[in-house]
Amino acid sequence: MTGTATQARAAAPSEKLPFRIKLSHGFGAATMGVKEAGLTTFFMIYYNQVLGFDPRLVSLVLIGAMLIDALVDPLIGRLSDATRTRIGRRLPWLYGAALPMAIAWALLWASPDVIARSTPGLVLSVVAVRILVSACEIPSVSLVAELTRDYDERTTLMRYRFLFGWLGGLSATALAYGYFLKSDDPAKIGLLDPAGYAAFGLFGAALIFVSTLGSAAGQHRRILSLPPPPARAHGPSMLAEIALAFRNPAFVALASGALFVVTGYATMIASTNYVMLYVWRLTDAQLAWYPASLAVAVFGAFAAVGRAHRRLGKRDTAVAAALFTGAVAFLPYAARNLGWWPELGGWPSMALLFAFLTISLFGLVIAHISCSSMVAEIVEAHEIDHGTRIEGVFFAGYLMIVKFGQALGIFIVGQLVAFAGLGERIRPEDWPAGTAAMMAWIFAVLMILILIMAAVGLRRYTIDRASHEARLAALAQSNGKAREP
Repeated sequence: MTGTATQARAAAPSEKLPFRIKLSHGFGAATMGVKEAGLTTFFMIYYNQVLGFDPRLVSLVLIGAMLIDALVDPLIGRLSDATRTRIGRRLPWLYGAALPMAIAWALLWASPDVIARSTPGLVLSVVAVRILVSACEIPSVSLVAELTRDYDERTTLMRYRFLFGWLGGLSATALAYGYFLKSDDPAKIGLLDPAGYAAFGLFGAALIFVSTLGSAAGQHRRILSLPPPPARAHGPSMLAEIALAFRNPAFVALASGALFVVTGYATMIASTNYVMLYVWRLTDAQLAWYPASLAVAVFGAFAAVGRAHRRLGKRDTAVAAALFTGAVAFLPYAARNLGWWPELGGWPSMALLFAFLTISLFGLVIAHISCSSMVAEIVEAHEIDHGTRIEGVFFAGYLMIVKFGQALGIFIVGQLVAFAGLGERIRPEDWPAGTAAMMAWIFAVLMILILIMAAVGLRRYTIDRASHEARLAALAQSNGKAREP
């Protein structure tokens, strides 16, 4: 290992981080939550069933924007690694992108006329939103590996990121179902009424702006106190460094499993409004309880994941959670189709469905947090082998995989919706019961297959607590020798 990267840098702090830093760091992830709630939960049904776009076109727009964004991510990560300012490598990105990101989000929902001019216009609008969010999210999440090298403290930072990410998404979702997209007319379905979507977009824009700037300001002094990153020596080119990161065996293993964890999550969330309306026949009043299920799952996962990591380790926690989720997600659809379910549309049916949904989301959130936390340990594995720290590249690469998973999940839902005959505007009561049963079986089997593939991929990840701590000891010894006269 070369000493160049370590000579000018002391080890990142490994003591317990102050609570305010955990809160400030996590708060910035509310931006991602708002974006995910909008693009994954509401975008497709809005442009398909409200504005009349073909669901395959809408899914392709989302997928195309995600793929463009994913390809840009490693570049953003590498540029943030190379940024040198008096306020560090990451904060300039957060301060600079906050306002443009909020404006782009508001315009996406402002009016059907703004976006419906053309399909290319819609693609450009979604791409702008996604790239601006990445310009904040990648530098922000890269701070996990800079703020601490402690195995458990990194889990804690990721717990808070996911907590605030989900709280941001839950706030947007709860207000959408309970206020913005709720119809006062019992004869109308609020989700199919275009009136509230502009206000939904403005609320999201305000939350995006406040969370991004608030997170940056809250971490500002702490980041200034960190040891400076090493001066970059002449080494691999930008593309060569990115390629080197993507050949890391631990990263390849993590990516192969996390891809399907995210695909399962995206499939479940993107299909939510369709299955709630057309398979389970829920009303507006019943849909308003859906965010409560999400909240229970998120807070439960937040409380449980740290203990699970200490007991099982990050990899085995993710594997167990993925398999558990696949089994639980299958059960309600099988019970519905086999006639073992309460009357569809009733409150007992809703309560039982949301109980299963809460448990399956609990497992998915734990798997997702575990995968995200596993990225940080790859940073030191790379540093041991190559003598450089490229946190931004690894986290950007991981987010690229996340976006591929999201794209795959949305593609699956778009194809399923079109196959089930929902390409045209149609009310739930006019949809054939046999088609609903077929859609339920397909969805249930897909969830099991996707999450088995996630577990198989994650099993190949080999970094555990012991090997990580051995690497930290080796790096500390190397730092000590580098400082000797």
